[in-house]
Amino acid sequence: MRKRLRFGLLVLLLSADVFAGSAEEGLTLGVFAYRPDTILQERYAPLADYLSEQVGVDIRLEVLNQDAMNRAVAANRVDLFLTNPSHFLQIRSERSLTGVLATLIRSSGDVSTTSLGGVIITRTDRPDIESLEDLRGKIIASPGIHFLGGYQAQVLELRDAGVDIRRQNLVRYLDTHDRVVRSVLSGDSDVGFIRTAILEQMVDEIPGLFDQIKVLNSQQLSEFPFAVSTRLYPEWPLVALPHVDPRIVRRVASALFAIEPEDPLARTMGIAGFSPPADYQSVEYLARTLRVPPYDQMPQVTWVDVLDQYRLWVVTILVLLILLVASSLWLGKRKRQLATEQKRLNRLILSWPQPMLMLRNGVLMDINRAAMDLLKHRSGATMLGRNLAAFSPVRQDDGQISYEKLEQLLEGVAADRVMQSEWLLSRSDGSDVYVDMTLAPIHEKGETDPLVLCSWYDITARKQAEQRQRLAASVFECAREAIFITDNHGMVIDVNDAYRAITGRSRSRAVGRLPPLPMDEGISVFSSARSQGFWMGEFPSRHPNGDELILSATISSVRDEQGEVTHFVGIFSDISRLKEQERKLRVMAHYDALTALPNRVLFADRLQQAMALTRRQGSRLAVAYIDLDEFKPVNDAYGHRAGDQLLVEVASRMRAELREEDTLARLGGDEFAAIIMDVQDQKTLETLLARLLAKISAPAWVMDHSVEISASIGYTLFAPVQNEQALEELDGDQLLRQADQAMYRAKQQGRNRYVRYAGEAFQASSPGQSAGGSPRAD
Repeated sequence: MRKRLRFGLLVLLLSADVFAGSAEEGLTLGVFAYRPDTILQERYAPLADYLSEQVGVDIRLEVLNQDAMNRAVAANRVDLFLTNPSHFLQIRSERSLTGVLATLIRSSGDVSTTSLGGVIITRTDRPDIESLEDLRGKIIASPGIHFLGGYQAQVLELRDAGVDIRRQNLVRYLDTHDRVVRSVLSGDSDVGFIRTAILEQMVDEIPGLFDQIKVLNSQQLSEFPFAVSTRLYPEWPLVALPHVDPRIVRRVASALFAIEPEDPLARTMGIAGFSPPADYQSVEYLARTLRVPPYDQMPQVTWVDVLDQYRLWVVTILVLLILLVASSLWLGKRKRQLATEQKRLNRLILSWPQPMLMLRNGVLMDINRAAMDLLKHRSGATMLGRNLAAFSPVRQDDGQISYEKLEQLLEGVAADRVMQSEWLLSRSDGSDVYVDMTLAPIHEKGETDPLVLCSWYDITARKQAEQRQRLAASVFECAREAIFITDNHGMVIDVNDAYRAITGRSRSRAVGRLPPLPMDEGISVFSSARSQGFWMGEFPSRHPNGDELILSATISSVRDEQGEVTHFVGIFSDISRLKEQERKLRVMAHYDALTALPNRVLFADRLQQAMALTRRQGSRLAVAYIDLDEFKPVNDAYGHRAGDQLLVEVASRMRAELREEDTLARLGGDEFAAIIMDVQDQKTLETLLARLLAKISAPAWVMDHSVEISASIGYTLFAPVQNEQALEELDGDQLLRQADQAMYRAKQQGRNRYVRYAGEAFQASSPGQSAGGSPRAD
């Protein structure tokens, strides 16, 4: 036994000396020769120099084709190698590798990518080749079957399009991508397969390259800087062989990840650095689908072969199995005890109505049905083994990142403290749920990392209520309408800023008092709101500064769960400007803007009312149509401003001669109409008309000039007592037309007179004639 131990120690020392010696002698970085050796030596030599400087070990660069690379890896003559993903799978299948250190990031300008693809090219003067279907029977150039971007990616793309070039086409393998491009340009091949970024790298070597070739099945991929014809796969991996000292491997990885896109090294190599290892499962799928190495053969292995080849391993495994059985027997009792306790704990957790989970290092180890129901998961199998933060949004409500906040809580649990926090979870259906989370440590003998018991209490309803309260408070404070809240007696208990601004009352003056209420109803509005649920209306009020206000208010009752009124909520706004605007609009709609007399619309309305009153009282009224004579010469001679002044002066004179119950209106231009109420007799009426003619004819001073005009008046009488049956058919428009016709007859008879309409005949008078001496006109 001691001899075996000494032998093992000797082997370990020799291995350490070998590793130390290899480190002192330096390392070899092998790069797959996908382009001419000189180009790759020039491109990757700065990387070897950089790694030598950063790692502290001399690193030599060797550019190797596939066969040379395979032999060098098998003989441990390379320590690090950079190759395409397909070749990496083949080497991995033949040797036990430690894994990928980093994945290359290529760049073009300011855009970088960790993906590569295949490019299918032909000459631009080949109109017979425009699509993938046109490749049937064509001669194809490729760098080799083991090239992912130079063969395999294109073959899979064509296979999916229904074109199998391995049966229908002649494929020439030319070893490098440069030879493929030149073969297509020279016409030796109809089509070429190359990987992405080759065309962009060869533009400097072959001016006008993109004018001489065209890319088939071009893919417009966002954020991908190179021409591509196929789907994308992970970029080249950089791999360390198992015999390399792990410490050196770590330094190499650190140096690779430290390369920045703006570094001179990255710009020289046309890369943006290296990223953590990519997932190469898509490359494995491609190789399996196409049955290319290392998946081109399915080896037939028998038990005899296994026993013969792995005899030592079989013996070792048998020994280990024996030891395992012995250990199992020795630990059986302990395991049964632990299993019993574990089952009891699991039963407790699973049957507990509150959501509970078991965590280790933040990862779910067990979960009960209540927790699954809370997150709306049908099975716990989809949840176990995942970090708790995976069931949460990226950030919590307090702005912390979920992963970081969980780490802080677990650190507190690791310090043997019970941690509590509000936590936001995402259900499987996309909805959110808020919980009050408690984390408590569970110590087990021999366990360095304690289990964590996690319990949840659903507080979603409380959080939603808090959000509604915040929203209501925000609306209350920010609303432009005045809002007040009263107790059940109508006394104000709270107001918003708009209330204080509209009423002019400070908060201290508003609280504890009644809000503004209509004078005629007072606090009865609260009785109405109590019985009907609300009250609404408009009423006048007064601002403390004396301004009169018109308020539009709505008061609603608030009831408790028993239906009893506990508060009133009122909303009102100042509509004084709106009411003033309405008044102005009514004035504009019914009054003449120049003379402030009623216009035609208001005149017609008042005429209908006057006719109705005359019918009820059995009296008479007269409608006079007044047109100014010689007004247009004044307007033309002195301007419209003078004409406007004259119209205002004449309107004022006529209005002064009429009674308060009479109506004078301006119908338009220099035409006026008058409604003369309660006409006692025709003599009195004609006396009034004569006075109107005299007032109008008096000289007027406008625009520093004295002017004289006259007027022609036509009038008609409305006397329902005299001819009730005939007059029932009359309306206001007919009376105005009759007066208008009489006015035109006055114009014809020489103006400056009044004429009465009497059926088809007219009775005319001048200002100097009496009522009885008026001549008849027809």
